[in-house]
Amino acid sequence: MSAIDEYVEYFTEVQAGDGWSRVLASFARFVAPPPEARVLDVGCGPGALVRRLARVAAHVEGCDVHPGMIERAEEIARREGLTNTTYRAGALPGLPYAAGSFDVVTATNVVFLQREPASAVRDMARVARPGGLIAMLNPSPQMSVATATAYIDAQGATESNRQSFVNWAGIAERNHRFSKDDTARLFADAGLGEIAIEEKIGGLALFAKGKRRHSE
Repeated sequence: MSAIDEYVEYFTEVQAGDGWSRVLASFARFVAPPPEARVLDVGCGPGALVRRLARVAAHVEGCDVHPGMIERAEEIARREGLTNTTYRAGALPGLPYAAGSFDVVTATNVVFLQREPASAVRDMARVARPGGLIAMLNPSPQMSVATATAYIDAQGATESNRQSFVNWAGIAERNHRFSKDDTARLFADAGLGEIAIEEKIGGLALFAKGKRRHSE
């Protein structure tokens, strides 16, 4: 098995785990796309959030930089009989969509990995229509290997859930961990208003959403 195949298999397993499934279910409720919405999930991986949102929104597109992820997401969507999902290769910044293409744009565990997070959020805002929603999930400054280990051990999680959660914390330590103020600033600088930010997972992560101003 190639390194790319192993990467796809790992994230397919992580997204299918009960721990991450609960997080995505919570995030989907936070986003709450209207039934008629056209939604884009950036950095969709094997497509778990795309499939979840596709059960409540009219059409959901997944975008990921890894072709193997796109192939796996398409495969699972076909197996589950979903006809209102599509997938496309692409990355932040520079998403392969015209301005104003979507009603809702989401990104889970993507923006914190970006070399220039502000450019990434601005590109998410670009492809949303005026009044459209942008939402993201990222680790907070409280996330670390130590705090993640303590949290997950207190939950009595399975070993696979524990490993993936602590791995996430290690990646967070090497990248960006946004505070509420950081997140609000990123959104405001991208021309977003009506900003809402919530602490989740024992304060180790933040859910954030805002609407693209009509004047932008």
